[in-house]
Amino acid sequence: MKSRVRDHGADTLANYELLETLLFYSVQRRDTKPIAKALLAKFKTFNALCQASPKELSEIHYIGDHSAILFQIIRTIAIKLGEEKIINKTTLLSWQDVIRYCRTRIGSIEKECFLVIYADSKNSIISADELASGTTDKVAVYPREIVRKALQYHATAIILVYNHPSGSTEPSKQDIAMTKLINQAITAIDARLHDHLIISGESHFSFKNAGLI
Repeated sequence: MKSRVRDHGADTLANYELLETLLFYSVQRRDTKPIAKALLAKFKTFNALCQASPKELSEIHYIGDHSAILFQIIRTIAIKLGEEKIINKTTLLSWQDVIRYCRTRIGSIEKECFLVIYADSKNSIISADELASGTTDKVAVYPREIVRKALQYHATAIILVYNHPSGSTEPSKQDIAMTKLINQAITAIDARLHDHLIISGESHFSFKNAGLI
C-alpha cells in the first residue's frame, strides 16, 4: 500500500485504504484493513472519525491511545491547513472554502461552539476565533466580546458560525433572537453582519439566504 502511495499518490487509494495505510503507524503487527473498515462503518466520515473521543474510538478492536492521538493530530493539522488557506488569503466571495473550513473545525464536535470570522474592508478574512463553547445543547454568546474583537481587528464585516451537534441546521427562536441582538451591536460600530451559518457535519443553514438578516 505504501508503495502505491509512493509511486502513484495517496489520492489513488479508496477511503478505507487511506485509513488502512495510516493505521500502519499506530497499530502494530495487525492487518489494518478490517480495522479501517470498522472505523468507517462506525463513524462514516473522516471528519467524524477525527472528532471522536478516545472512549468512542476504543470501541473498535485494536484502536488504543496511539491511534486516538494520531487522529487528534490529523484533525489539528486539517484545521491549520484550512486556516492557512483562508486567513489573509480568502475573501468572503470564496464561500465554499469558508464553509469547508467551518465544517472541519466545528461541524462534527459533540458540544455547541460559536465561531466568529472577521473580515476587513476588502472582504479578506482576518481571523476566525472560537469565542464560546458549551454543553451539547447550550452555549453562551456575548455580543460585547464580538464587538471588542471586531474593534481590535479593525474588522468591517463578520460571519457568525454556530454548530448544532444534533445534526439539524434549522435555527431555533433563540438562534434568531441572538442573531438580531448581535446584528444590532455590530451595526453600532459601523460593521455589518455578513451572515450567520449553522453548521453540521454534512450541511449548513444560511440566515442571509433565508432572509433572516
